[in-house]
Amino acid sequence: MITYLLTLIKYQDQIIRTLLTLLIGKNMFDKSKEQPVNQPYRKLQVDELPVIETFQKLDYKTLMKEYSEEKGKTLKPVRRHANSKTSVPSNIFCPKCGAPADYLYANNGGNGQYQCK
Repeated sequence: MITYLLTLIKYQDQIIRTLLTLLIGKNMFDKSKEQPVNQPYRKLQVDELPVIETFQKLDYKTLMKEYSEEKGKTLKPVRRHANSKTSVPSNIFCPKCGAPADYLYANNGGNGQYQCK
């Protein structure tokens, strides 16, 4: 009687394992034959510090005089479109030469980057 029950339990266990394998899609009862890859981590690499250049401070009035002497005409302010979505605020000046906002472009579509003419 006991041998019959043990045989029945083994048979039920086999059926349960087969059904779980079919439901899950992989056999989770067999041990994996693949060995895990043991690779050392890459060493930490630090980038070099960026080169920060200090630019020469210029005066936009002298630059305008040099431009007018070289080209024979004055440098006109930036012409903005009437229906332009981006505008340069009037309180901003060029950090390199000190030119007023009339000579600055909205360089990247109004995201706060301005370029001097």
